Amino acid sequence: MAELKKCIVLDLDGTLWGGVIGEDGKDGILLSMDEKGEHFIAFQQGLRDLHDRGIILAINSKNNPDDALDVIRTHPNMVLKEHHFAATRINWNDKVQNMRELAEELNIGLDSMVFLDDSTLQREAIKSALPEVAVPEMPVDSALYTEMLLSLPYFKSDVLTDEDKMRGNFYVTERLRTKAETRFESRQAFLDSLGLAVRVVRNDRNAAPRIAQLTEKTNQFNTNKIPKTEEEIQTLMESPDTEVFYAEARDRYGDHGIIAAALVQKNGVVWNVDTLLMSCRVFERGIEDAFVYAIAEAAQKEGGESLVFDFTPTEKNDPAKLFLQSRTQGGILHNADAALPPWITIL
Repeated sequence: MAELKKCIVLDLDGTLWGGVIGEDGKDGILLSMDEKGEHFIAFQQGLRDLHDRGIILAINSKNNPDDALDVIRTHPNMVLKEHHFAATRINWNDKVQNMRELAEELNIGLDSMVFLDDSTLQREAIKSALPEVAVPEMPVDSALYTEMLLSLPYFKSDVLTDEDKMRGNFYVTERLRTKAETRFESRQAFLDSLGLAVRVVRNDRNAAPRIAQLTEKTNQFNTNKIPKTEEEIQTLMESPDTEVFYAEARDRYGDHGIIAAALVQKNGVVWNVDTLLMSCRVFERGIEDAFVYAIAEAAQKEGGESLVFDFTPTEKNDPAKLFLQSRTQGGILHNADAALPPWITIL
């Protein structure tokens, strides 16, 4: 089974519309309800459907940005509008470098990305320089674009969570945060301005689909990558010896949704955190500390004295390793030592 992907990176000319905007002009590109243009409309609709299921869309195009954005913003037959794209690189730069920048901006791995471009030359360049990126062959006939898209094995999902539906908006508001941070003299001043609030809940059966999804998809901040099914999560919730915590966060730019989870075994004065994980979207804002603080506080109320964290190294989870190294003594955190960042409110 192919590894699931998070993001589709798209070319424009010949991919989202027919023709070349710089040569044909907005009125001359193929993007209409006639036989030649309707294939591109159908393809865009297929991409829009994936966006609405939580797949991130981005653009990597060699183009004049003003011309390309004018089409996206004003062409009457564009199904995909500017707000559907979480990040864009519309320039004359090398597409390989653009891909690296997009991955960094979106804070996802290159191995989470799929690149769609009608140019064989550009596809081969990405394949050669960035083998982690999935690069499907594009049909020569644009009438087959939608069929090709629907046949890709990277986006199958049996569960659609609220976070999936909101993911495009998450990345739009994240751009706003990134832009806002440049106005502050320090990182701390920016964090203080966010008005971050974290809500921590345990054993909520309604959240089982999202928590199961996080165990499957979260790679970087995940202390113990063991995917769980929705049924397995619910079984843990029902056991008197285990607790399943999750955290959701919001700030003045919007709602992050459920972004962290922990699977905990209660062993008297020691609570063993089998798995601690958090979405990469919210790294390094103190949410991870607030979440651990809330778990430690819950343990203390029930006679627990310390949290012991399991950690299994993978190729990708160095962020989780570094967090545990900086916050614990050999994976052990005494509850009294857990600290709530002063810029975060626990709801």
